[in-house]
Amino acid sequence: WLGVGASVFAHWLISSIVPLTSKGRALVGPSLAVLAVLARCYTAFEQCDQSDNWVLHDYGLGHLDPLPRNSILVVKGDIITNSIRYHQVCRGVRPDVRHLDQSMMTYEWYTPQQSKHLPGIKFPKGLYHPYKPNGYSMREFLLENALNEDEPTFLCGGWYHDEQEGGGIPGFILMPMGACDIILPQSEKIGFQRWAKLSKAVLPNATSYWPPAPGIFAIDTWEQVAMTDFWAMWHRRALHMLNEGIEKNNDQKILQSAVDAYEDILKACPEGGQLDYIIKNAGVAWGRLQVGFSDIHNRI
Repeated sequence: WLGVGASVFAHWLISSIVPLTSKGRALVGPSLAVLAVLARCYTAFEQCDQSDNWVLHDYGLGHLDPLPRNSILVVKGDIITNSIRYHQVCRGVRPDVRHLDQSMMTYEWYTPQQSKHLPGIKFPKGLYHPYKPNGYSMREFLLENALNEDEPTFLCGGWYHDEQEGGGIPGFILMPMGACDIILPQSEKIGFQRWAKLSKAVLPNATSYWPPAPGIFAIDTWEQVAMTDFWAMWHRRALHMLNEGIEKNNDQKILQSAVDAYEDILKACPEGGQLDYIIKNAGVAWGRLQVGFSDIHNRI
């Protein structure tokens, strides 16, 4: 309708107002169109200029770069899938990492088309769907692919479908490891001290533009999602420490590690960030340490 309206307006303007030759009249319409486009470019340039926006670029690298060589990366979520795929397909970054999107694994075309790009990956059946005759469960997939220590398997974005009551996959556990979780057989849980050291080494680092400061991007943008995910990566590690300390009868050494991890987050986080859940859990960690009330009060 805009096109029809513009056409009628141009015809009326040319025939009724502009006293030009036929050649001059023929140029009025295109000239108005060019001016309208230029005006829109001028008024919207600042909003549309993304030449310095590297947030999603760094978000993808934050998931991909720290992974051990020959890792298997199982993901869920558009922003994770597409930012990682951009780096691997367009820039040739970390081709050794086998990257599988759980939602795409549920389609019949995925296995025949993608298996050639995923060397060493074994698909138990035709598609990831435990309720179809030719489908397999995530447990079956992990039993085929996640038992090799030389090719560790990671999960980013959570499970597409929980396969046991309470969530997760039977026989396997998750431990926070950088931007993702490492998937391990239940009997092979990493010792706390070793895990704490490994998991800190692969945390994505904050830079001058990553993560973006609160308020720069609108709440409904992918950049805002990336910022929220960044602090969630750090928080999952601290929360794992807190839960571990509580489960071990308020183990003071582990709880101190949790407090240190939360304080690292609060020191690094830009003021005004949406960190209510982090502050709440940091308070829980402080409260379970056997220290004086005044010390807790000052740190809070």
